[in-house]
Amino acid sequence: MLQPLIASKSAAPIPEHDVTKRPGKPFPASVILMYLLGMSTLAHSNAQPLFDEADFLADIPVVTAASRLSQNLHNTPASVTLLDRATISASGAQTLPDLLRLVPGFQVFHVNMNKYGASYHGMNDEFPNQLEVMVNGRSVYLPLLSTVIWTSLGLSPEDIERVEIVRGSNAATHGSNAFMGAINFITRHPASEAKITAAGTLGSKQTQSAHLRYSGESQNAFYRISASHESNAGSQGFSDSAQRQYLNTDLSFAPSLLDTVNLHFGIDQGHTHIGYLYPYHRFPDNQHYISRSDYQANYQQINWSHLLTAESTLHINAYRNYLKLNESRPTAKDVLTYYLPPGLQTQPIAEELLQLNPEFRGYREHGETHVIDTEVAFETRSPGFSSFTGLGLRRDTASSPVLLQQQDSRARRYRLFHSNEFQLSSKLLANLGIMHEVQAGGAKATSTRAAINRQITDNTSLRIGYSHSERLPSLLEQKGNYRIEFPAGQFIAIDRYNPHLGSERIRSWEVGVLHNLSPLNGYLDLRFFHERISDAIVNVKQTDGAGMKMNRGYWRNQGVEAQLKLQPNDRLWLIINYSYLDNRAGNWDQGNQQEAIGIFQADNLHPDTLCQHCLTGN
Repeated sequence: MLQPLIASKSAAPIPEHDVTKRPGKPFPASVILMYLLGMSTLAHSNAQPLFDEADFLADIPVVTAASRLSQNLHNTPASVTLLDRATISASGAQTLPDLLRLVPGFQVFHVNMNKYGASYHGMNDEFPNQLEVMVNGRSVYLPLLSTVIWTSLGLSPEDIERVEIVRGSNAATHGSNAFMGAINFITRHPASEAKITAAGTLGSKQTQSAHLRYSGESQNAFYRISASHESNAGSQGFSDSAQRQYLNTDLSFAPSLLDTVNLHFGIDQGHTHIGYLYPYHRFPDNQHYISRSDYQANYQQINWSHLLTAESTLHINAYRNYLKLNESRPTAKDVLTYYLPPGLQTQPIAEELLQLNPEFRGYREHGETHVIDTEVAFETRSPGFSSFTGLGLRRDTASSPVLLQQQDSRARRYRLFHSNEFQLSSKLLANLGIMHEVQAGGAKATSTRAAINRQITDNTSLRIGYSHSERLPSLLEQKGNYRIEFPAGQFIAIDRYNPHLGSERIRSWEVGVLHNLSPLNGYLDLRFFHERISDAIVNVKQTDGAGMKMNRGYWRNQGVEAQLKLQPNDRLWLIINYSYLDNRAGNWDQGNQQEAIGIFQADNLHPDTLCQHCLTGN
């Protein structure tokens, strides 16, 4: 079975809370407005800069993922791990999830040979859903499956310049999906590459890959075209092969001295095989059902920045994501072997079930999704004060006859966010952030962040932070609805939608220490944390056997993370990570434990059964 990839120690359970009483109160709109307006008064601070630019050595880089502002790692409101181009190249990573193995606190795992999962401090399953994953600021979180399909992003490690990973729920400017953290993959700029670059890989399991990039300049515009073909035969003994081809284009130009425009386009298509390679209790011993999933994906993105004054900039960002998944239909033999219970395992019943349910898929990774997102933001910088304020609109559209039982399901979400840093004294810096989201239909979520950064010495800083974040349910979690017509005219309820599903909540405290190791060109990053998650969304079995998402789970995490990075010379660098996590969970089951009679049985809600395709019925 797929076990949780986090350290855990037994302890007394957390006292159960009444899930009908949601802790805390939402922030009134007036409070949010007063907060945003009040921050403008801080722009008149006469404090001197916290430290001169020369005080920061080159090995402590600048990042933007934590607050949308360009900040040195000493100034960020959260622990941020940066993987630069040299580290990516030296890592030998063949996939994007492989890079996250270099980040303390992250769990990266294989569901099968070509299907990956990545989580941070979460209750893991094969569909991790509490991380915001972005490419150049474009969210690639998939509303149809409430996760990220890593093989459909049109990228490989060869295309990545750096990765910024926010460790913790302090990313109040990235919205609901940044519940446990945020990741931003930043592609290589066309001006930074050689004109033509080619690379290839041959390896075990018939692994083959070829990458070709072409970069150039025309009339002050820089462009890059990247193409790749990848394939492998899958794991030994199983037919879980994969193949993909992708093409992406980056264009960067400055139409005037005040404007910068970046365009990103890409397509990715191919297939993977999905299914479990570990012993799965629903299947016969030593037997595994592997299904082929074909996909087609494309994206378009534009980022435009306009310098309004010497201290203010207007940013307009928009993108579109499209993904279509087509899982192969099982044969009658597959249904007979893997899905019918004893007593009903006959060929005629299997054939009739497929006739009555032409859209039946073994793993239900089937359908298409379309995301459009637009954002307008203002960035201001002045001595002692910086801010980033914006308004965004996201529209999710999905259709799947086996996940949503309808042709079109839509969700529209508005967001208002503000983040700033300002100086309290020459060695004391404050970070504040807030985001308020409203989903069509009335659901709301407010996330806040506060951090104080103290510069103890030129090389050492201390950070104390607190965040209270909320995560709106995804389109699938809120609207998942499916049933199967069974021979003899019976209908088996599988999933039932919950129009009253609410937000998940997390309260997080942390203490961070960053020490610059000047002689060795490196740094030591320590993070001590305590997190409480309440109203977590879990699948609860109803009296008729159907599963329904409800806000009934809760857990507590606490522990410590450490990252040591050294690069004494150009040929040698070292990264050492350590993470300890003490996890206590409660109310983590499907509720009704009575055995179901029918084609799909119910179990306790262990990580291996937290999946989109676990079917129950009576």
